[in-house]
Amino acid sequence: MIHGMSTPYTDTASTGGSRPAPLYAVLRSRSYLLLWAALFASLLAGFFNYVAVAWLTLQLTGSSLAVGSVLAAAAVPQAVLMLLGGAMSDRFTPRTTMLAAGLARGLVMAILAALTVTHSVQLWQIYAAAVLVGATSAFFYPAGTSMVPRVVARDQLEAGNALMNISRTAAIVLGPAGAGAVVAAAGPGSALAVDAAGSILAGLLMLLLPGGDGGARRPQTNPLADVRDGLLAVWRDVPLRAALLVIGVLNFFALGPVEVGLPVLTYQRFSQGAVALGTTLAAWGIGSALGSIAAAARPAPRRFGWGIVGIVALSGIGVAATGIAPTLPVLLAVMVAMGAVEGAGTTYLTSWMQRRSDPSMQGRVMSLAIFSSVGVEPVALATAGALAARYLGLLFWASAAAIEFTAVAASLSPSVRRMSSTTASSEQTPMEAAHR
Repeated sequence: MIHGMSTPYTDTASTGGSRPAPLYAVLRSRSYLLLWAALFASLLAGFFNYVAVAWLTLQLTGSSLAVGSVLAAAAVPQAVLMLLGGAMSDRFTPRTTMLAAGLARGLVMAILAALTVTHSVQLWQIYAAAVLVGATSAFFYPAGTSMVPRVVARDQLEAGNALMNISRTAAIVLGPAGAGAVVAAAGPGSALAVDAAGSILAGLLMLLLPGGDGGARRPQTNPLADVRDGLLAVWRDVPLRAALLVIGVLNFFALGPVEVGLPVLTYQRFSQGAVALGTTLAAWGIGSALGSIAAAARPAPRRFGWGIVGIVALSGIGVAATGIAPTLPVLLAVMVAMGAVEGAGTTYLTSWMQRRSDPSMQGRVMSLAIFSSVGVEPVALATAGALAARYLGLLFWASAAAIEFTAVAASLSPSVRRMSSTTASSEQTPMEAAHR
C-alpha cells in the first residue's frame, strides 16, 4: 500500500477520517511551502520568459512568424522529453531533478539576459535558449507534481493540489502583467534577468528540503527503459489508463476553443476588444480558484468514474455556451462556471492519480498526465486555427460535440464506470502489485 507519510519530506500528520483535510492544513508543512514557493517562482519566471522572448524576437525581426517559431522551439522539446523527465524524476528523486533543472534554466536565461542587455544577442541564440528552456521544463514540472505526495499527508492531497492550482491561476494573472511592466520600463533584458533569478530560486529552494532518497531507485537499466516500464505499468492499470486517455481527448478538443477561439470571439463580437479578452480570462481564473477550493473542502465522489464523465460533459456544455454567448456578462458567467469545473476536476484527478501511483512510478505517471495536455497542444491549436479561419462557430460546435461524444464513450466504458475514489486507498493497484 502507499501511505501519505512514506517519504522523508513529509512533516505534517494525517488528520484522519474520510474527508479531505482543510485547505489550511498543508500550510503547516514547511516542506510543502518550499515546494509551493519553488513552483510559483518557476511559473512566474515562465511568463516573464514568454513576454520578454516574444518582444525581443519582434525587436530583432519584426516578424510574427519568427515569434511563433521561437515559441514552437520551446514547445517541441518540452513535449518530446516530458516522459523522459518523469523517468529521471523517479530515478534521481523529484528534489534532485527540480534542483538541476531550475539551475540549468536559470543559467541559460542569465546568459541570454546578459547578451540582450549588452545588445549583442542574435536570433539563433534566442532559438537555442528556447530549446533549452523547453527541455528543462520537461524535467522540472513532472518532478514538481510528483513531489506533492512526498510533502503532505495522504488526506491532504486535495488541499495541496488545490493550492497549487490557485497559485497557477495567480501566476497567469500576475506574470504577464509584471513582465509587461518590466519590459516597458527597462527592456526585455531585464525581464529575462527576472526569469533567470526566479528559475535559480526555484532550484535552490530544493536544497532546503530534507535529504534522503525519498523512495528513489537507481536501476542499472537506461532511462529509456525506465520510460518503457512506466508506459507498461500505466497500460496494465486499466482505470489509470482510461483516466489518462479521457484527459488527453478532453484536452485535445477543449484547448482550441479556449486558446484560439476565445481571443477571436471577443475580437469579433464585443466592442471592448482586448479588455473583453482580459476579463474573460480573469473570470476563468476566478472560477478555477473557486473550483479548487471546493474540491479541497469536499471528498471526491465515491463513484469516481461517473465524476469524470460529469466533468467531461460539463466541459462540452461550457464550450458550446461560450460559442453562443450573446453578451459579455453572459460570457463571463460561462467562464466562471467552466473555470470551476476545470479547477475541481484538476484537483480531484491529480490527487486520485497520485494516490493510485506507486511512489517509484509517480514521476512517470505525472509526466504522462502533463503530456496529455502538452503533447496534444500543437496539433489541437493548429486544427483550431484552421477551423476558426473558416467559420468560428464551427470550432465551438464541433469541439463541444466531440467532447460530449467523449463523455458518452467514457460512460459506456466498464473501466471508467468501475473507477472509485476509494480504490487507491483501500486496494492494491496493479501498479503497486507490480512492484512488490
